[in-house]
Amino acid sequence: MALPTSLRELMAERPVLGTFLKIPRFEIVDLLALSSFDFVVCDYEHSQMSVGDACDVVRAGRARGLPVLVRVPALEQGDINRLLEAGAAGIQLARGSGAAAGELRQLVSYPPLGSRSVSLAQPAADYGIGVTLAEHFERSNSTVLAVGQFETADYAEGIDAAMAALDVAFIGPVDLSVDLGTPGQLDSEPMRDAKGFIEAAAARHEVPMGIFAGSPEAAADAVARGYRYIVVGSDLTMLANGARQFTSRPATV
Repeated sequence: MALPTSLRELMAERPVLGTFLKIPRFEIVDLLALSSFDFVVCDYEHSQMSVGDACDVVRAGRARGLPVLVRVPALEQGDINRLLEAGAAGIQLARGSGAAAGELRQLVSYPPLGSRSVSLAQPAADYGIGVTLAEHFERSNSTVLAVGQFETADYAEGIDAAMAALDVAFIGPVDLSVDLGTPGQLDSEPMRDAKGFIEAAAARHEVPMGIFAGSPEAAADAVARGYRYIVVGSDLTMLANGARQFTSRPATV
């Protein structure tokens, strides 16, 4: 099976655009792939899906050559291992700043970079057919992404150690605004200070920045600010917006 393009390589060339996937259906994966998204983030945190559903989404993405990362609400070693063995392009951890970033690195990486459990009898390793353990380790460690979300008021705690462990530092602006006491005010002074602080730390460690953008305009602004990993909207918002176009005016026959 052809492997999807490495997001690490793509981000080195240009900003990459993704979206959250909350409906665990292969048809949704197909449509997003055909719409030229660079990646999707399967949202295992805020959706009605099981880990098996998320693995199915990952496999559907691999079949289409579309990298699928999975956003998880917590560091559950068994789930993370299953998702990576299904072929996930990375794990995006909610509240993944501070010490949690180092723990994430350990769980997504094989030795000597981490402590991920070892097996070749799984899809991401082509079931051990034509690949050695060393080759699988090298391929996985060089491509799988650890994405930590900065979305709490304690974002500054241990930030340099967190940046050293992450492949992408992702700002979750809505949650961050709530935790900073300015819910929904994405351009408040505390939000501007937080973004500037996180951006400066990422720049020191040469870590690409990521962010959620609720509109094409917000995505364009993120690109202009130097962000490389941009998640815009979700399959649900696209479905809702499309549906409203048909119900916002009287139908004509």
